Amino acid sequence: MKNRRKYTRVNINVLASYDCYNDEGELFDHGIAVILDVSCGGLLIESDSIIDANLVNVVFVDHDNKSMKIVASVVHSRKIKNGNARTGLCFHGTKSSNIKFVTNLVRSYHCSKKIYQQKNSSPNIPVSSIQRKKTEHP
Repeated sequence: MKNRRKYTRVNINVLASYDCYNDEGELFDHGIAVILDVSCGGLLIESDSIIDANLVNVVFVDHDNKSMKIVASVVHSRKIKNGNARTGLCFHGTKSSNIKFVTNLVRSYHCSKKIYQQKNSSPNIPVSSIQRKKTEHP
C-alpha cells in the first residue's frame, strides 16, 4: 500500500491537554491526552474518550516550561482495543506557526527522554575499581 501522506510523521510520547469547541466557538469539553505522533500537518492523540468537536485547542508544556498551543480540527476519532480513543487532528495555523509547534513538540520529547535516561542510568564506575575495593577489605 502506497503512503499518501503529505508530511512525514514523527513518533513521540508527550502529555497534553485539549479543549473542545462547538460550532459557535463555545468550550464544551476538555481532557488530557498523550500525543503519539506529529507531522507538519497534524497529530495523533490518545485520550480516554472519543473527541466529537469541530475545533480542538491542544496545549503542551515545552522544554523551556512554556505552554505551546495550536488549533486543529478532528479528522477521525475512534475507540481502540484498550478502551481509549485515538484521534487524528489537522492543524489550522499558518505554516510557520505549525512548524514552530511541531519543532517545539519534538524537541521537548527528545529533551525529556534524555533527562529520563540520565536520571535512570547507573553511574559510570569502572568495574575494575569496584573489584579492587572489594579485595582491599579483609
